[in-house]
Amino acid sequence: MDRNTFLAQPDVRGFIEWLQVNLPTLDVHLRFKPSHQVKGGLNQRVVGIEQVLALYRWGSAWQDAQTGQWVTSMDWASTTASLQLLRSRLAAALASGCDDAAYNACCAVLKWGGVRGAIPFLGALRQQQQLVSYLKACIPLFDLGAGQTLSALNAGSIQRFDAGLTKIHSLIDTTGSPIYDSRVGAAIAMLYALYRQGKTTPAQLRFPSGGARGDQVRDPGALGFAKAPQFFTKAVPGYAWARSQVELGWIIQATLTGAGQLFEGSLQARSHSFEAALFMLGYDLRCLLPEAAYAPASSEGAGGGSTRSTWVPTSVTFPQVFIDYLHCSQAAGHSVSLKDFRQWQVEVKGRTANTAQAYCAPLQPREFDLVSFNLEQLACIAQGGAPGLEVLSGGVAQFIAGDEYEQVYLTNVYLSGKVAELALEHSVSPAELLVRSGLAGNPDTAKPETAKLILRTGRALGEHFGLLENQRPTDLFKAFFGEALTDLDNQLMAV
Repeated sequence: MDRNTFLAQPDVRGFIEWLQVNLPTLDVHLRFKPSHQVKGGLNQRVVGIEQVLALYRWGSAWQDAQTGQWVTSMDWASTTASLQLLRSRLAAALASGCDDAAYNACCAVLKWGGVRGAIPFLGALRQQQQLVSYLKACIPLFDLGAGQTLSALNAGSIQRFDAGLTKIHSLIDTTGSPIYDSRVGAAIAMLYALYRQGKTTPAQLRFPSGGARGDQVRDPGALGFAKAPQFFTKAVPGYAWARSQVELGWIIQATLTGAGQLFEGSLQARSHSFEAALFMLGYDLRCLLPEAAYAPASSEGAGGGSTRSTWVPTSVTFPQVFIDYLHCSQAAGHSVSLKDFRQWQVEVKGRTANTAQAYCAPLQPREFDLVSFNLEQLACIAQGGAPGLEVLSGGVAQFIAGDEYEQVYLTNVYLSGKVAELALEHSVSPAELLVRSGLAGNPDTAKPETAKLILRTGRALGEHFGLLENQRPTDLFKAFFGEALTDLDNQLMAV
């Protein structure tokens, strides 16, 4: 399906017309908790999507590898300047054909965006000297011109897709292809749900989204509407996520073409303004509902898509899972798929299928993505210590905490170290402190065992990489985490 065929679908045409009529008068109440990205939080009601853009907030800083200077941004004007420089650095790196330069430029994008999941994948391509060629091959796939087809984005052409890669592909593109992360996906899914109210004709669009780090709502299904497919599930393979980026780009530009009063600048600039406004709307979908609807939604487990305020992991044994994956991969001569690792555990280790599945949880793409490392790197990770942490982090010396629900296991390390200190000050057990804070689930119903699982997992992983010693933070812990997770500090200290 090409752009013209896609836009000609009756449901798509109807949605675009609805957007053109309703976006200028959209009633929005933005509520943001204080965080590293939004200092002091935000609580303001506005009318119209342009006023939403006027409140854009994303505090970020990245170091320009070319000049060594730090580039900071917070509002839309400074973010636009930051993104333009990132685009320039990416374009120059691709033009040079240098994989190292391309890797550094990509890491700067991830640093700006507060995501790290793509680092192992990008690092593997760099090591194979295929990073530039892969990114160049993807450029026409995200072009919003009429010649592009959705079928061109498939399992063969899109090797991986996540909240980091959508940013990279968007910045490399010159036609206005949007960044499609959990917040943008949630916002367009919610707008589509509002448009679909009362309609009996078949829905022709499916906008995927993903969970938030906090208790924000990112799935219309949590508010009584149709559920949005969730990232990192079988319902949304990487290429389907990438197709959603193109589909959204087509919808945005068709909407803006018929609504010339929205935003300023070229069509590409207006498209990115639209996307930025969606990013703000998608922080918490309750901003689009009447005041009475803004009540805490019940927290569901991973994959539930409603809200997330818990950091309880799937139970695994560290560092045994690293060692087992290394041995399995060494036997195969390469990093094996998680499917093959599950089978190896059952056949060689005699584990049950459920246990084998659980042991794959920290190896998944949104956690450590071990499949992207070579055997030498896997051996270093299995050995642990600061060198192992450096390899696992792709050479990025600091923890990157963004807005997505990911990196649960490293967050467990942080929580374990922090509560060990705070528990002494407050004369309570670390587990009780986690329960009271809500980080182990609803404080009224959470069981001590869930908090103990966070502590057990965090301590084992932290000690393996030298982040914890005798359950207390080390100098490496303080250097690695820095102030990236201060929002969790606030939650703990509010008990």
